[in-house]
Parts: sequence; C-alpha cells; structure tokens
Amino acid sequence: MTDPAPSPTRQPPTPAESLDSVMPVLLFIVLNKTLGLGWAIAGATVWSVKAAISRRRRGLAIGKMLPLITAFLVARGIVGIITDSEAVYFGIGIGTKIALGLALVGSVVIGRDVVGWAAPFLFGFDAETQRHPIYRSTTRIITLVAALFEFVSATFDIWLFNNSSTNQYVLIRFIVSWPLGMIVILGSLAFAARRFAAIPGFPGVLALLEAQAGAQSADGPEAP
Repeated sequence: MTDPAPSPTRQPPTPAESLDSVMPVLLFIVLNKTLGLGWAIAGATVWSVKAAISRRRRGLAIGKMLPLITAFLVARGIVGIITDSEAVYFGIGIGTKIALGLALVGSVVIGRDVVGWAAPFLFGFDAETQRHPIYRSTTRIITLVAALFEFVSATFDIWLFNNSSTNQYVLIRFIVSWPLGMIVILGSLAFAARRFAAIPGFPGVLALLEAQAGAQSADGPEAP
C-alpha cells in the first residue's frame, strides 16, 4: 500500500488576521472619539464581518456559522447606527448574552444540553461515549457553567455601562471578558478530561483534539 499524499494544511493567518480579535475594539474607540458613534459602530461591524469571512477562508470552525454570525453583526450595526444610541447597540449584545444563558439552561431542563450535542462535532466523541452516564452528566454541568458565565458577563456589562464612558466600557469589557472566557473554557476542558478518563476505553481529550485537527487540516482551505 502506498503512502497517502501529504495533506494540505490551513493557510497561516496574515498579520491583519492576527489582529482580528482586537481591531474591532480599537476601531470603535478611535472612530467614536474622532467621528462619532455611528462611524465607530460601522467600523467595528465591518472589521468583525471581515474577520468572520477570513476565518471561513482559512477553514476554521466558525465558517459553518458564518451566515448567522454575519447577519447578527450587520443587523446589530444597522440598528445601532439608525438609533445612534449606545444603550440600544450595547443592549442588544447584553440581551443576547442573557438569551443565550437562558437557552443553555433550557437545553439542560429538556434533557438535550447544548454542550452534549455540540461536543461530538468538536472532539469526535463516538456514540458509545455519548451514551455513558459520565459523559452526559459532565456535559450538563459544563452547559450550566456556560450559562452562569453568560449571566455573570451580562450583569457585569450592565454595571460597567452605567459606570463608565462608552470608550471605557468597550475597552474594559474586552480586557476583562477575554481572559475570563479563556479561564472558563480551559477549566471546563480540564474538568471534562478528568471526568471522561473514568469512561472505559476513552482515549483522552488531547488525543481526540489532535485527531480532529488532523482531519480538518486534511480538508484544506476552502476556495474564496
């Protein structure tokens, strides 16, 4: 049997793409200070949409949700520009966090938690693992943790909006939310890895991540 041809890999990010996580914040602050709220919303929205499209072209997971994400970003931006209101623009984001938290809790209540449903797409869990009681209880707990994070984040946003200027709100929220979000994600992964280790035959979260990364790399970048 001949060896398979080398798999193409994802395109490395360009310098501009490496700044995608911070540029909407920087653009908003600069444009809001120099040209006003409408231009700030437009600039941040355009860059956010551009970032989502770039991720799609590089074959990253967000690509499958691109239409929904793009529609939300554009609709929120249009509403913010039309109303010219910080309360409306940021309120949409806060309301979305609360709605997401409620949806996460609801998914647990009806017995179809979001994490349990989504995790197989990210990690490639087999059907036997998904049926195991440890898997099901673990994903329910992580779903509730995610919901709690959304509620806490929304509460913090409301407090911060009422106690800071617009630019301070955008900057402080970014500085606080990003590391806290990473802590929640990494903590949830560590919790899941420890719990799943008790499932007979489970290969380990890291092994599954590596296998999924290899499979996605084999698909290669999609054409523009």
